[in-house]
Amino acid sequence: MKGTMIKQHRKLNNMTLEELADGICSVSYLSKIEHDSINASDEIYRLLEERLNIKLVDINEEFDETIYQDLLKWHEAAQSRNVDLMTSYDQKYELGLPDNQNSELNNLYKIVKARNDMKLKYQPLHEDTLLTLTNIYNHSTKEYQFLFHKTLGIHFLLTDDLQEALHHFKKTHSLLKYVHFSDTETYFHLCMTYSKLVTYAVESNYYGQIALEGYMKELNYQRIIDTYLIIAINYDYLKSYDIAEEYYVKILNFAEKDLDSDTQRRIYENIGFGHLKKEEYEESIIHLEKAYNIETPDKYFEVNTNYLLATCHYRLNQMDECWTYIEIGEKLAEEYDIIFHTYKFYVLKNVIEDQTSTEEFIKKFEKEIIPYVKSMDNFRRYKEYLEMLGDIYYKKRMYKKASGCYKEANKFSLSRHEDLL
Repeated sequence: MKGTMIKQHRKLNNMTLEELADGICSVSYLSKIEHDSINASDEIYRLLEERLNIKLVDINEEFDETIYQDLLKWHEAAQSRNVDLMTSYDQKYELGLPDNQNSELNNLYKIVKARNDMKLKYQPLHEDTLLTLTNIYNHSTKEYQFLFHKTLGIHFLLTDDLQEALHHFKKTHSLLKYVHFSDTETYFHLCMTYSKLVTYAVESNYYGQIALEGYMKELNYQRIIDTYLIIAINYDYLKSYDIAEEYYVKILNFAEKDLDSDTQRRIYENIGFGHLKKEEYEESIIHLEKAYNIETPDKYFEVNTNYLLATCHYRLNQMDECWTYIEIGEKLAEEYDIIFHTYKFYVLKNVIEDQTSTEEFIKKFEKEIIPYVKSMDNFRRYKEYLEMLGDIYYKKRMYKKASGCYKEANKFSLSRHEDLL
């Protein structure tokens, strides 16, 4: 590319950006030229040639339709998580686009390559990559901007910055009308991110239904399953446990034999959770034991199943079984430093032993456990614990403190609604 050649020769001549730009253009403009973010005028290129004593000739800047289609197919491979095809394109374009210096194609290559690397390495973007992609943005096509926001949304999902991820996925949605291809993934990303934010279950389900329609037309079975699962989890949050179970059963009927073990386990555990919330403890145990008997490398997952089983047996006054699951779960939580569940077992044990009104418990619960749960953005548990603390203060006739707890908890009572249209 012309910009790359200019940068290389500037460095060979030990010139700074300021020295080369002097009398020709601004330093910031030259920086964009060197990054191939823009195409300068013929006059500016002529002046730069003279100062560097080079000729910017024999550079192919034609828009190559074959390369363009390859880049789109590469991005589709990343969307469908086809690792073999992604790796194939990554090897094909290992050196970038050395024989074609069209800025539009090279910009698209950079954004597709960035998404490819995030998927294969399962890591967020490096700071240098973020800067390069951002510098291109203001002088790029709508198609690049669409893929930019999609890619950065995924980046922020990987860094657990959900609000920033949502910001970018909303931008992707607003740019969808400018691209010439359909993109069901746009709606899936909104569905997933709203769901992770917990209190936006209604919004998540709205976009989830749109995503389902698209994936069914595309026969994308894995994403159909993923979307069903998110919608079901949202109904759990909305306390519509029967509807949630309908979705879980749909998944099992649709593709139980094709589900990986973790997904099967999660479905059975979530069905069990719904029955627990409906106080159908025997039915809950049936599903939780199905989950328990499916091996998983995810220790967080394993500890949670133990916690739910302990809770069910406690409700049924089956204390031997209850303490067995507490002992197993606590040991795993401590071994793998799963602080959230260490706290959950601590609270459960104090409830069982009727110690929740003691000064020691209240101090730890209010000053340590509840702030930690809030810091995790686990608003459902945060709300439950606030209400529990409010009840404790109410029974102790500390009405002002109880009222403060209930007031804070009420902020998370209903799913927040945004203007969906």
